[in-house]
Amino acid sequence: MRVLKTRNLWLLSAACALSAACSVGSAQPGGQTSAAPATTVYEGERIIVGDGTTTIENGAIVVQGNRITAVGKAGEVQVPATATHVDLKGKTVMPTIIDLHSHLGYENTPKNDEDESNFTRENLIDHLERFAYTGHALTHSLGNDNPEVFDVRYAQDPSKFSDLRVDSQQDSFNGARYYTIGRGLAWEGTANPRSSAPYPIFKPLQATLAVRELHAQGIKFAKLWLEDRGGYQVPGQKGPFVLTQDAYTAAIKEAHRLGMKTIGHVKTLADTKAMIKAGLDIQTHPIQDVPVDAEMIALVKSHPDFWLIPVMTPAGQGGSAPRQPGERPKWLDDPLLRAVKCDADLDRWGESFVKNKRVPTPTGNMTGENITALYKAGVHIAFGSHDAGGTRPLGWGSHMELEAFVNWTGMKPYQAIVAATSDSAKLLGVDDVLGSIAVGKSADFIVLNANPLDDITNTRKIADVYLHGRKLDRPAMAAKWKAACNAVRQTD
Repeated sequence: MRVLKTRNLWLLSAACALSAACSVGSAQPGGQTSAAPATTVYEGERIIVGDGTTTIENGAIVVQGNRITAVGKAGEVQVPATATHVDLKGKTVMPTIIDLHSHLGYENTPKNDEDESNFTRENLIDHLERFAYTGHALTHSLGNDNPEVFDVRYAQDPSKFSDLRVDSQQDSFNGARYYTIGRGLAWEGTANPRSSAPYPIFKPLQATLAVRELHAQGIKFAKLWLEDRGGYQVPGQKGPFVLTQDAYTAAIKEAHRLGMKTIGHVKTLADTKAMIKAGLDIQTHPIQDVPVDAEMIALVKSHPDFWLIPVMTPAGQGGSAPRQPGERPKWLDDPLLRAVKCDADLDRWGESFVKNKRVPTPTGNMTGENITALYKAGVHIAFGSHDAGGTRPLGWGSHMELEAFVNWTGMKPYQAIVAATSDSAKLLGVDDVLGSIAVGKSADFIVLNANPLDDITNTRKIADVYLHGRKLDRPAMAAKWKAACNAVRQTD
């Protein structure tokens, strides 16, 4: 079993601690050593390295087993005589996407419904495969995930337990790598409405103990929901009833003591300021109530390690691409989207745009303008799709979000790509293995039929996806999902 190494050994060690048994590596019979893995050179393509500065024309990527061993100009890199050659002339290669904000497991995609009963290991794997198909190496589920898939103590049958986080890193796994914040912390009834999994937090001690369990499960980020969603109301008291300042401050303090970071689901300016002052590391979602002010700009500048995962694209408006009121979005016919979402559901979605006549604005309204102001102030921007299903199609929403980065924040396409690859890998702590096309890193890359530096929507024009040095059988994946869609239609 190969897993992400060096800084990410915490994931394997935590999984071993929570599993009945764990073994790493495999000895060969009689002390024999295994043969060297096969070498393949991919040549003739344009290579977008993912570091924001390097693009190689007529490039070559040498892969041995699941690792990149050389990157450079074709004809200038050393290639073993026994290597297999793959001609990619006319193609563009970019790193696979690192998605830091998804909600996995709750959608039954063929039935187009979201429910807690859908959260199973099998459904999670289906979702991870959809992310892989659309060009992702990894997705970070921001809750709330039932711990039965990553903690043997919660497993339905402990004798059959296997940690999906570790399993998803095997070379043979067909999906994106699975990372999770676990359950997350919220005032009762104010977290992810899809799930009852979050820790219900009313007091600081509850927050502290919840963070300790997350740490014991090998989870690196504690998510804190701070939004009034009509949760539990204390009799005789006046709201809003949300995660209290004392509680989230205790969670942040304990997370930092344990070497963890905190992610705040927070959408108001006042709450965002208060959480940053308490030590919040990462905000996800835009500020939606008022424009950011000079105090906020000064605050983020005084916290240079603060990050923002915007998830700025409102799916209900159909993304950021300009169109006329009542016009059906052209992206509904994108073959990549049609592969991961049922045609009938997309057709109904298209009809809703014709009826409601909602269209995106040039700036993304206040939310887009606030993200732009923070980006221009120098805040680190990482990437999250917010894909959960429904009108955030699993895996495809990342491509809509990339377009919004360019259309609304003023990013150049290469800057949006960096945010979605190397910068997100850095924030998650996997940049030693993922996030760019470089020697020593995992052979994870997307082969595109067009150049996204010319048009960011070209990230959707995927010819092939490679994970762990292995080309996915995307036609078989698409055929499987199409059959599932057809089966549901026949029973309706």
